[in-house]
Amino acid sequence: MLYLFEKYANLFQSWEIIQYEQEGGAYMLRVSAVLEDGSRLKIRDYLFADGQRKYVYQWMDADGTLRRRWDNAPHWPDIATTPHHVHLAGQAQPEPSIITNLEDLFQFLHDWLQLPTDSSD
Repeated sequence: MLYLFEKYANLFQSWEIIQYEQEGGAYMLRVSAVLEDGSRLKIRDYLFADGQRKYVYQWMDADGTLRRRWDNAPHWPDIATTPHHVHLAGQAQPEPSIITNLEDLFQFLHDWLQLPTDSSD
């Protein structure tokens, strides 16, 4: 999973692994990053030994104002992609989301920021 930070290196000004632990197939990952446009990204992604997974990807302006937050907390059962959803700034209700992993997230942010594609891919 950490190889994705190298694959999408042009997305980041900087990134720091706050926590990374892996035991067998289970892992805990927490990352804090600054993107090329100065916005911030906080990542929490956990896969437990029993196969359950929890994630929160919070994208913010440089001042901490929410842009989007993707997560899979099961508190929005009526959303078509439940438990996966995205909270948008200024909206009380989240929307369906197909972004459920780091590669999807990084590709979305790469496209959103209109960054050039690495020709070595």
